[in-house]
Amino acid sequence: MVQGTMAKRWSVLCLVLVLFGVPWELLAQPRDQANVYWGEYLSLLEGSWNGNPTLKELRAASLEPLQSDVPSIENKGDWRWLVLNMPPGELREKWLEVATSSIDSLVVISTCSDVESTRFTAYGGGTRWSSDGGIPRGIRSLSGSNYPVFSVTEDCDNPTVYLGVRSGKQLVLPLRVNAKTTIQKWTVRRDLFFSMYLGIMLVMLLYNLILYFTVEDRAYLLYVLFLIGVAGSQLFLEGYQGLIPGFEPTSWLGVRVVHFMGIYSGVTTILFVNRFLDLRRTGRGYYTTFNFLFVGYLLAFTAVVMGELSVGYQMINGVALGAILVLPAGIHVWRQGRQSALFLLTAFTLFFASVVVFSLKEFGVIPHATITKFAMPLGSMVEVVLLSIALADRINQLKKESALAREEQLRVSQLNEKITREQNEVLESRVKQRTEELEERNDRLRGALEELKLAQDQLVQAEKLASIGQLTAGIAHELNNPINFVSSSAQSLRRDFDDVSEVLQMLQGLAAGDEALEARVASMQKRMEELDLEFTLKEIDELLTGIDDGANRTAEIVKGLRIFSRMDGDEGADANLNDLLESTLVILRSTLRDEVELMVDLAPNVPSVSCQPGKLNQVFMNLITNAAQATSKADLPKEERQVRVRTRVVTEGGAEWVQVAVEDNGIGMTEEVKSQIFDPFFTTKEVGEGTGLGLSIVKGILDDHKATLEIQSNPGQGSLFLITFPA
Repeated sequence: MVQGTMAKRWSVLCLVLVLFGVPWELLAQPRDQANVYWGEYLSLLEGSWNGNPTLKELRAASLEPLQSDVPSIENKGDWRWLVLNMPPGELREKWLEVATSSIDSLVVISTCSDVESTRFTAYGGGTRWSSDGGIPRGIRSLSGSNYPVFSVTEDCDNPTVYLGVRSGKQLVLPLRVNAKTTIQKWTVRRDLFFSMYLGIMLVMLLYNLILYFTVEDRAYLLYVLFLIGVAGSQLFLEGYQGLIPGFEPTSWLGVRVVHFMGIYSGVTTILFVNRFLDLRRTGRGYYTTFNFLFVGYLLAFTAVVMGELSVGYQMINGVALGAILVLPAGIHVWRQGRQSALFLLTAFTLFFASVVVFSLKEFGVIPHATITKFAMPLGSMVEVVLLSIALADRINQLKKESALAREEQLRVSQLNEKITREQNEVLESRVKQRTEELEERNDRLRGALEELKLAQDQLVQAEKLASIGQLTAGIAHELNNPINFVSSSAQSLRRDFDDVSEVLQMLQGLAAGDEALEARVASMQKRMEELDLEFTLKEIDELLTGIDDGANRTAEIVKGLRIFSRMDGDEGADANLNDLLESTLVILRSTLRDEVELMVDLAPNVPSVSCQPGKLNQVFMNLITNAAQATSKADLPKEERQVRVRTRVVTEGGAEWVQVAVEDNGIGMTEEVKSQIFDPFFTTKEVGEGTGLGLSIVKGILDDHKATLEIQSNPGQGSLFLITFPA
């Protein structure tokens, strides 16, 4: 807690200096010199004015006496002209000071006996006025003052002084008249005060910046930024921005720098308060409200950039009123037990009180005295010192919380160690018991796995046999065609053989010594002509060829059925995919003939692949059957329903693949259906039309063959199943 203690000591030292040192020195000034203002001799000239009126226009204007030591005039950025009529002799050998830096533009015209003697013109606030700062020759100005101070006349007992002023803020005119040396003393005292003010601010800034790098708490960085905004606002309001290169009062930035500093101060205040009070967790409503004020500052910034200085200044002041919510927010957080919130609450309360005093002074409610004039700088010094104490207390609080957390962590760690030791013994016995149980369960699971594998093989075969059962009628029809042809051909062949047998019998009845040989030969030739034996022999040859074709066709069908229905298990063999497809098509062709048009395009020279032929036949049958069913459900005429089966050999990078594509122009599938088609028992068919196992089995078989399956499908546009086998 060393850092927190040191921070508190530094902060308390600065607080004592602020509360007892500076005010004592300021209040020690003679009241009859520092606080005597001559606003009661001012009168406002009525009418609309510019910055360069003629003396005749000024003398002809109507007068409105202000009757106040320090007049406060509402102003919207327009020129306002006033006339100062002092008692005779009061201005002789005296200097006139406009004790404010809030005037943006100032023109002073001094006349003697209604003749203009001097004209003093100054533009922009925050100038350290000097005799060589662009002031016309012959006009004397006090060097080194942020306030306009000048000698009105030297040899005129009763001069009339016209003042032209313009400002985007409330126009307050504290005029003081005194000897040059006295005014110089006032300037030096003011500079000393703000030098001390700046020194205290720099000490607090540097120390908290060091704490930020030491503690690495972002609240300290935000406090440093907030402190820059507070100090900058007070110094710029007093006109000290003219000391900074680039902030000349006549430049674009110099005219707007006070506005920008006000916006910066407001933004950093919101960021610091949100962080310090942790309003995101402790006061969500206040957090949202403060963040909403950023929008107001953004609008004010836009107005200032666009040149609407008066509007921007009023917007900045309006948004700044929202900072009063810091007080209820601080009370809200303090009631939650955060003692550091009490320091912030006290700091902002004192600062707001100083703002109220300063504002009442500006509007003429309370006297324009030294203490009221320096109320805001004093209040801001007290504020930053108290906030530094709050941050120091925050360090102690964080360390205390950290120590408590470590103690709690140690206690929990010891308790966990004790519980762990006790549980280890129990766990060891339980582990031994569970190990025995797991070994027993593993034995049962191995048995169940073997049964499951057997059931899976049986399920695959059952699905395969079920498909064959559905195709039995088609296969019977396919077998009946060649059998019927053989049967009819056999009958015709028998009749032809009867004719041939008759001729052969006549031929056998011929003998070499038969006297009627010629007559019998003639009779036999006549009979051969009647029987048209030449046509009969040709017909016999055709019938025998047809019978042979029918027998071969029957053999192919039986062979395809035998290959298709066999169970291969895990045994592999080299097979040609074209042959497997043809055996499948042999079985399916008669069934699908009346439903769709089968278009087969098998590439030549397809290399053999190592596979389980029977299982691949089942894959091809399922895919072709599904394609035919999807096409049959489409709203197409029978002659337009097509299922295409093709094979291709693909070579890439020295490797070969064999592709089998099954494509239809059926109803297609949605993305949702595509994502589920390989799930067991998932089907889009009506109840009783399918088991939902076909494509699941297809996927399993293809995975076993290291083959990939790509699906392309859209609703109403058909589907393409593309299988790629490594050759």
